[in-house]
This record gives sequence, C-alpha cells and structure tokens, in this order.
Amino acid sequence: KKAIDLFLVPFILLVIITRMTADATSTANASALAQKRCLSSTSASPHLSKRGKIILLGDSITQMSFSATLSGWGSYVADVYQRRCDVYNRGMSGYNTDWFLRYLKSDEGYHDIFGMMGDAITSKTGDKNNSEAPISQKDGDASEDACSNSNTNTNTPVDTTANDESMEEDKKTNNVKLVTIFFGANDSSSKELNPRHHVPIPRFESNLKEIVQKCRESFGDETKIILITPPPVCHKSRLEYQIQRYKEKATGDLERTLSLSGAYAEAVERVAKELKLPCLNIWKDMQESMEGEEKNREDGKEPWSVYLSDGLHFSREGNLFVGERLVDLIAAVYPDIAVSPCPFTNYTGNSSSKGGLALGSEGGIGPWHDEIDHLDVEDSFTNSTKKIKVNL
Repeated sequence: KKAIDLFLVPFILLVIITRMTADATSTANASALAQKRCLSSTSASPHLSKRGKIILLGDSITQMSFSATLSGWGSYVADVYQRRCDVYNRGMSGYNTDWFLRYLKSDEGYHDIFGMMGDAITSKTGDKNNSEAPISQKDGDASEDACSNSNTNTNTPVDTTANDESMEEDKKTNNVKLVTIFFGANDSSSKELNPRHHVPIPRFESNLKEIVQKCRESFGDETKIILITPPPVCHKSRLEYQIQRYKEKATGDLERTLSLSGAYAEAVERVAKELKLPCLNIWKDMQESMEGEEKNREDGKEPWSVYLSDGLHFSREGNLFVGERLVDLIAAVYPDIAVSPCPFTNYTGNSSSKGGLALGSEGGIGPWHDEIDHLDVEDSFTNSTKKIKVNL
C-alpha cells in the first residue's frame, strides 16, 4: 500500500502544479485584459474629437428642465449642443444647498455627480476612502483594480503622488465643458413658515462656494461654471396653487415670496462676483423683460407671471426664456464653448453650424451627412481634411 501511495505522489504533484500554472495564467490574462481595457478607455488619440459634457446641478427647477411637455430649459440646451455635448441633468427636486452638499458627500452622490470623469474616481488626495469624497470600490472587479493600482496590495503604502498625477490627467480628459449651479428656490423659504427648507443667507452663500470648489476639484479649473439665481415668485399664483393642492387645509400664508427670492438672488450674484463667475439673474431678467406692460390681465397677476406655471416653477414660456438667456450668456462669456447656428436655417444641428474651439471640433462629432461622398465613403471617414458639400 505504501508503495502504491509513493507511486501516486508524482502524479498528485503534477496535477497540483498544472492547476497552479493554469490559475496563474488565467490571472495574468485577466490582468492584461483589464489593463488593455483601461488603456483603451483613457488613452484615446488626442487627435480624435471627443463629445463634451454639460452638467446641470440644482433643485426641482433643474430636475424638471428636461420636461418635453413644458419645453424644458435643459432640453433647450441639449438641442443647441446636439452632436457636440451630452447634457446631464442632476437636479434634485425639493433639495436646498444643505441637502445637496450632503448628497455630494455620500458614495451615491459623489459617483452620480462626479462620475462624469469615468469609473475610476479618486478624491483630491488620491485616497479612495477619503471622508470628504467617499468612494466604495472595495468590491470592484478586476478592471477597476487594474486601472487604479494593479501592482499594489493592501499592505503596500500608497504613493499618493502617482494618484494625484493620475487625477490631474483625468481632469484634462473628462471633457466636462460647463456646469450650471441653480439653487435658491427652496433655500429662500420663510424661516418661520418652512424651517425644513430654509437655509440662512450666509450659509447659503458658503454652500454655493463649496459646490463650486468641489466642481473645480473634480472637473478641473478649465471647466466653465455659471451660477443661476432663483426666479421671481408670483404671490397670486402661489396662493391659487396652495388652494388647488391643499383644498380646505390651505393656510393662505406664503412660504416663498418675491422679496425673499430677491434677497437670495442678490446672494447668488455676490458669490458669482467674488468667485469671478458669470451669473444669470433670472429673478431680475424675467421682471425687466415685462417692464412697461400693463396689468391688463383679468386675473390681476404681474405680466411676468406668464413665465411661471404655479408662481414658482417654469411654464413653457419660462423654460424657453431661461434656455435662450443661458445660451446667449454662454456665447457672451464663454465663446470657446458656444455654438453658432446655421446662418440660413438658424439650426445648430447641421454642417453649417459652428462650435467653439474648446468643443474639440468646429463641425461636431463625425462627418455630417452632406459631407459624405457616397462614391468614396471610406475616405469621407478617414480623411479629416476632406470636406465635401453634397447638393441636396
């Protein structure tokens, strides 16, 4: 029996060695594949055009900006930037700046907002477990490990210098062209009537500055930022909405007023001026656009109330107003990411429209259909200098 056992030993060892070799080969192949995926996703040719990103941060007025039935202002921006930038709506209905900042400091919020940089997200210190930017990648797959630190185990000190350099490179390639920050409609609620949403003006200003700082840290200083003020409030429309929603429980007291929203609009302007950022003051612009108009409406509401569906949120007219004003402001202060429409059709989605230099390609992503030679399709896609115009 011992002789038989000794006879089997070499075969058992052979099986073990074969299995270990196979496992090692499989692990090496998986690592190589992960590295290849990482490189292919982060090392694209600098000569290739890359679709930009526009991120809209805010409360319900931003969340509702993609409304099809109300011609949302966010969808207006997306229409202008078709084939040049993707527009990401990150509006959070009912949020004030306190709650939004808390959301940014959660795993879910940090990934949701700053995940525009890609899957491998690090904090400004290069520490994926940093409390200021908590990230949960402990259970990540092989491709995440390969992209972050393929040669590091849990017992090896992390070289944060390399991570810092990697993050700086991420900022250069994330391609976030513009961030709009649009808060104040909830923060400006009455302290006495709505303490749940109310944020004092000093803290509101501090919160805005922190949101701007976090955007710059994550997206880089090259990313353009625009602050937007809360809109004016139509008292009569708000009271009508209150009765419609709460029926006999309606109090007749206004949690949001024109004067309160005006004070927070001024606060947004102060922050924008201090940070040297452009500000779209729709509180002022909406009212000034109707100056001189008579109160000839049978309901007795201010003329500018036409911009509001319930005295606070935008109607179709209000969405178009904000969309147009925002696009005009971008053209005025950030011409390198502006889009000029076709001079004949006033359309921004054809070959005669022009994009700013910072958008990476004047014409947009891919050749336009009237630039493709049907007799030499291959050359139309490979010869970037060849631009034909097909008479259609």
